[in-house]
Amino acid sequence: MKSIIIFLIGVLTMANHLINSDNPYLLQHANNPVDWYPWCEEAFEKAKKENKLIFLSIGYSTCHWCHVMERESFENKEIADILNKYYVSIKVDREEMPDIDKYYQKVYQLMHKRAGGWPLTIIMMPDKKPIYSATYIPPHYSQFGPGLKEILMAIVDDVKNNPKKIEEIANNFKEYFRANEYKELPKEKISEDILEKIINEAKENFDLKYGGFRGVPKFPQESSLDLLIDVYIITKNEEIKKFLDIIFEKMARGGIFDQIEGGFYRYSTDERWEVPHFEKMLYNNANLPYVYLRWYKLTSNPLLKEVAFRSLDEFVNRYRDKNGLFFSASNADSEGVEGKYFVYEYDEVSKAFEKFENKEELLNYFGIRKYGNFNGKNNPTINGDKPRNYEKALKILQNIRKKREFPFIDTKKITAWNSMMISCLFKAGEFDENYKNEAIKTLDVLIDKMYVNGVLYHSFNKNENLKKEALLEDYSFLIRALMDAYTHTFEEKYLNLAKKLSKEVFVFKDKDWYMNKSHTIKADFSDSSYASSLNILANDFLDLALLEFNLNLKQEANEIIQKGSYYINNYPLYYPTITKAYLKSKKAYVLKTNSPNFDIETIYPYVLCKKGEDFEICTYDRCIKKSADFSKIVQEIQ
Repeated sequence: MKSIIIFLIGVLTMANHLINSDNPYLLQHANNPVDWYPWCEEAFEKAKKENKLIFLSIGYSTCHWCHVMERESFENKEIADILNKYYVSIKVDREEMPDIDKYYQKVYQLMHKRAGGWPLTIIMMPDKKPIYSATYIPPHYSQFGPGLKEILMAIVDDVKNNPKKIEEIANNFKEYFRANEYKELPKEKISEDILEKIINEAKENFDLKYGGFRGVPKFPQESSLDLLIDVYIITKNEEIKKFLDIIFEKMARGGIFDQIEGGFYRYSTDERWEVPHFEKMLYNNANLPYVYLRWYKLTSNPLLKEVAFRSLDEFVNRYRDKNGLFFSASNADSEGVEGKYFVYEYDEVSKAFEKFENKEELLNYFGIRKYGNFNGKNNPTINGDKPRNYEKALKILQNIRKKREFPFIDTKKITAWNSMMISCLFKAGEFDENYKNEAIKTLDVLIDKMYVNGVLYHSFNKNENLKKEALLEDYSFLIRALMDAYTHTFEEKYLNLAKKLSKEVFVFKDKDWYMNKSHTIKADFSDSSYASSLNILANDFLDLALLEFNLNLKQEANEIIQKGSYYINNYPLYYPTITKAYLKSKKAYVLKTNSPNFDIETIYPYVLCKKGEDFEICTYDRCIKKSADFSKIVQEIQ
């Protein structure tokens, strides 16, 4: 009994200021020997009062390298002692606080002249002025240079021995940050040949052998794929069709897709889409099936539909709470080992397939080889057409996994990400009514849980604690989901709420648009992990303007597009969602629901449906009345 009491006391004394959090990522660090604080005034006041440096670490619960740095450094008592003695340490979940993350990613970008990532490490003066930034840092000195221990002590020594120099560095960077963060790029007249620019950018950067954009690691870049689909529909350019055929096929057959249980991993570490980091994010598994179904509608390639539905089914069945909202992500690691749940040893599969007379054919189809493709083991890929006994073999591979520990699932529910999934489920509902029903159910729960007493919230966790009000991204993606709901159900309540939120969203606008209501972090045009909230908002305004003939919203959209004109003109494929808004502003229209029975989306990429009007097609400029010859109307609009 005495030893148990001593053990319990030890456990209790290890807990830090994260122990009362309901955030899954913060709780993962609650028993680190580092005396972590959440992002709060108490931590910043402590830094000022005790004149301590601030050590800020930003990550998320399913980030592989975040876990590596925790094991190597934050569970290391020697490093923890340094942090506890000289620093105030703060942990931030980038999913819960994407505005804070965005700000410090910009700090990293300006310091290093390249994009950052996670884990993000920032060291600041007691008054929050940054003096150092990095991503993953090994614990000790290595061939790559100083480790975290050496860096922490070197900065402490510099502050102690050269305080004026460090203060000058901090002040200079503060001024540099202010000048660059708020520097406006020139507004440009958008080129009339923007479609040709997009096509040329694709030609210059596309990997014709393996698909996607050249370089590693390879991200799916769903927003760019979405824009390329628009470009193909408008231009019917055969090279763009070839690019899209290649990437959708390669990803569908590759290791970035979970061939056994469905769902896309976040990105591929190699150029062939074969070896991913194994985390599954809700936003990928909303946005990728969405573009897969768009391309399926144009090509009728059954593999694309199968992959989209398998991804959605995996998330509908495994990644939802009791109310019907979607969790944010699952981990790459299982039992502390990356990919352990997902990969297979050759011998275990070979033995399990002994019962099949076409064993070798099945092994080859699933890409199971003696030497593997991931640390001597096999992350399945598919090769060729489905062989005999495919379903039985697949079941065996699924059953092997059932004996393993499933990776950690972050149960946080995020308004923006759930809204993305709702939009995708409505798209899937065009092929199967069941998905439409799931979309409606999820949307109704999301509104009930997240829009409380007229206040929209960003996220909640297991105990449904609504502690952070919505960000611009939550408004932008929810408005889009509501309009998708209206155009698929014609229930006025969804359109009315979209209109209400489109008024409330102006709380984020001063001279510029901001990510948060406090106007401390500007929204930008970069589509990184997913589409920029500002870019989505421009598209929302265009759609609402057309549905409601609201020229004020059209003007607001035009202002956002004009602010992004530099990016549209110079890098349209790499700023795809604001480019999409520009194209939409020139080509959008409304299609009445009882129009002739053929799919208008194969003719135009931008389609809205409205109930109860006496027109067939309406652009921002004019409406065309009902006509017996619908094809002539289409030609006239073109």
